[in-house]
Amino acid sequence: MKSILLTFFALAVISLAGIFTAQAQEKRTGYNKSQPEQASFVSTTVVINEVYGGAGCGTAGCSTYQNDFIELRNIGTTLVNIGGWSVQYAAATGTAWQITAIPAGTVLRPGDRYLIAESFGANGVNPLPTPNVTGTIAMSATAAKIALVNNSTALTGACPFPNASIIDFVGYGTTAACNGSGVNNTATNAPAPSTTTSDQRNGAGADTDVDSTDFAALAPTPQAALLPTAASATLQGRVITSDGSGISKANVVLIDSAGVSRTVLTSSFGYFTFEELPTGQTYTISVQKKLYQFNPATRAITLNEDLTDFEFRAEP
Repeated sequence: MKSILLTFFALAVISLAGIFTAQAQEKRTGYNKSQPEQASFVSTTVVINEVYGGAGCGTAGCSTYQNDFIELRNIGTTLVNIGGWSVQYAAATGTAWQITAIPAGTVLRPGDRYLIAESFGANGVNPLPTPNVTGTIAMSATAAKIALVNNSTALTGACPFPNASIIDFVGYGTTAACNGSGVNNTATNAPAPSTTTSDQRNGAGADTDVDSTDFAALAPTPQAALLPTAASATLQGRVITSDGSGISKANVVLIDSAGVSRTVLTSSFGYFTFEELPTGQTYTISVQKKLYQFNPATRAITLNEDLTDFEFRAEP
């Protein structure tokens, strides 16, 4: 009996030692298995493409541009409505976030840039190209944090993660307390730019959340939207037989002026809808359904406002 009790006591001591060792390890590393694993913040649609904070320097001709700026880019293959979103800025280790809101109805086509002018500096050499929107944030030339957020609610904290509202995030310079990976790891910050260089996303703009490799400090290249962003509209219509009955599961294809296509199937009553279409453009719309002939089967329309009575009628 004594040997059994001794064995039990020894096992208990070993178990407690393991618990204390694990707790000590968690305390040293900051890891706790009860904490959720950090989610990925990779964006496959709209990203922060370029940042420049050099406009506030103090001598004539000391900066390349007269405004700080943030440039967004749609790297995806579909239209993205960014109306109501915001770009937010905080100092490298700061917790107060300044906001520039993006107007309602702003739509980015695939490939579009969106130029946000920030604080003006009279000592800059060049004016920006006409920006898409203008804010007043005075950005640091060398180290700070910028977030693209899908609302206009101010972020909180020096490293405001986890936060499902953050679409993209960049920490630049050696002292930024947070970067695109959502953690405090200054080794993976984007490089420090200057009054004559900006941080620019590499290549086709792919986002890996490793800012140190996603960005390079180069001569600034601000660009506004390739085409003017506009308020969006909705195109609704119906595909019907010669006697006015709805045709279900007809294939309706909409192609914009840049050749980007969208496809929908009609409902059981023949209705179809395309939403968030930039206005002021000419679209080509066509219909196809086995056993039915349409004349014409393809039509062009310039969309300036919502259209709700577009119709394709099959031949008798």
